[in-house]
Amino acid sequence: MASASFVEIISHFAGYLRIFEDIARDRVQYDETLAPGPSGDYTTLRPNYHHRYAPEDMDSAAGLVPELIADDPMDLIRGRPLKLLKGPQDPDFDFFPTPLKPNIVLPSAGGGGGGGGGSELNIRVKYEDGGAEIQLTVHQYNFMHDEDFNLPADFLVAAEPLIMSLNSNAMATIEQLVANANAEVPTDWQMPQNDAGVTDFLKAHDAAWADRDGTPDENSVPAGYYVNGELQEPPTEPRPPAELKELPDTGDGIGQWASMGGNYSINAALLLDVGEGARTMVVLGDYFKTDAMFQTNTTIDNDQVSVSGGEGTPSVTSEGNVATNIANFVQNPSIYADLPSYWAGPNWIVDVVDGDYYSVNAVTQTNYLSDNDVATQVSSEGHYNLVGGHNQLGNLAQIFDGDIQYDLIIIEGAYHGMNVIFQNNILLNNDNIVMSADGADPSQSVSSGHNKLLNEGAIENYGGDTFDVLTPGLQQILDLLAAGVTSIDPELGSLIAGNGGPLRVLYVKGDYYDINAVWQTNITSDINVLYQLQNEPSADLMALEADGGVTQSATTGGNELANDAAIVDVNPDVIYVDGHIYTDSILVQANLLPVDQDDAVNGDTDTLVTELIAFVDDTQDQTNASPAVVTNSVQADPMASVLH
Repeated sequence: MASASFVEIISHFAGYLRIFEDIARDRVQYDETLAPGPSGDYTTLRPNYHHRYAPEDMDSAAGLVPELIADDPMDLIRGRPLKLLKGPQDPDFDFFPTPLKPNIVLPSAGGGGGGGGGSELNIRVKYEDGGAEIQLTVHQYNFMHDEDFNLPADFLVAAEPLIMSLNSNAMATIEQLVANANAEVPTDWQMPQNDAGVTDFLKAHDAAWADRDGTPDENSVPAGYYVNGELQEPPTEPRPPAELKELPDTGDGIGQWASMGGNYSINAALLLDVGEGARTMVVLGDYFKTDAMFQTNTTIDNDQVSVSGGEGTPSVTSEGNVATNIANFVQNPSIYADLPSYWAGPNWIVDVVDGDYYSVNAVTQTNYLSDNDVATQVSSEGHYNLVGGHNQLGNLAQIFDGDIQYDLIIIEGAYHGMNVIFQNNILLNNDNIVMSADGADPSQSVSSGHNKLLNEGAIENYGGDTFDVLTPGLQQILDLLAAGVTSIDPELGSLIAGNGGPLRVLYVKGDYYDINAVWQTNITSDINVLYQLQNEPSADLMALEADGGVTQSATTGGNELANDAAIVDVNPDVIYVDGHIYTDSILVQANLLPVDQDDAVNGDTDTLVTELIAFVDDTQDQTNASPAVVTNSVQADPMASVLH
């Protein structure tokens, strides 16, 4: 069940766009030495007369040991902390401000060459094992069966075989609709929904891509904002938050009200991947990067409505269904675009990975709702309100993958990157409604449409679009690190952008797999069979009604299915590639209305409503025939053949 606060959170992930920029800023390391304060600050340090040594102890107690000279020789010439100004300069900021780049004259290297060195101020390199890898699979499932019967007790025995046939045919229809949706996804893009499966898929995909010399996919599109297959300008205002529908206020008048739709299913996922947010990446093999989205909405809503015996023209609405696919491919500037760069520093820490490196996230979210209801309402006097829908299912996943640990990422093999989103909504909403009045002349209304299906996906890349060839200086650094040297000429540090502190390096001796994959599926079967018979109220009761009116109302539509997914991928500022570069964006969007399946369950609903009317008519002379409310038993594992 989704609460109002839940929907407020997942309707859009407000604030996630700038989180990682704060992370990048926080990596700027500050010198902790005491710096002068503003001239307007006249507070001075007061003397402390409470020493731990008394005069008589001076002969036996030694004084404090002076602090050791810092390992970092740059500490001797640093000024105040290296700090990025985020706003206007403080008017009292009249002490010596640090320039954006430290004004440091690097010592000349002694005749020790690139890696050895006779200078005591050479860059020191420390090697450590491994790096923080991730191979994550998340599965979120909601299964709900809410098949309700509001029937006369004597009719249950006769109706049970018909109801079983209806549910069985509904499941077979759902299976076919799932197959239709899967057919919209190209066969070469179908993959297992787990971290191992997507990794194996990407290996084969990139190998085939290289074999065809980088030819783009047949569904390749330029980056942009797409609505139902059309490239459009993105909206200037965010989409309003989703709101849960409340049950209508039916008052306390005479009549019959049935609310048998209004189900709400939503999947929401946010993946924030900042692990590759280094300033520099070097790839000695090929570079592959693919962003892809596949979105389908499938709707069957073939309703049969019969209204008779009321006052005037009844209001019957069976249309108004809306299906929307929204895909947004966004390329943003690097998170370092407005940040200063620094010398790589005198201390390098290199994490070495022997073999392939994996940063893989696979998230699967599924909601399945079966809300097939069979009901009758027979009354003459009183307020009869029947609710058989308004179920709520929701999955929420927010995954923050790592943090910005490295300034430089070196990959001896190939880089394989993929962000992919699969979204499917499937709705079966065939209704059979018979509304009748016997002498009451009620106001009659039926609404069996107004279903909404929405897929919204966004893949936002920050950086990762600036490529360059490998320079001789970078090649020299790579050769030295590959040889395991522990001392490097400080002049080589100017070739790599640092953050003001120790330079963190990830050295991968194999391939690098950077994958974010999301699958979101909503399946709702909302088949309703309803017979309403409003008999004439007594004259005395009608005299008590202020407006003297009788109402018959049935609502069997208004279902909402929504998928919302965002992948935010923070990439390196600059990527040096020694091999080939392959990049692509792929999009498939489809709204399916399978007319060949429109009547798939109508034979069952026709039979049920015909039998129900005949039974009610036969029992009209019987008094106090109270309905029985029964919940259908759930078949064993009905979803086994639906999910793939």
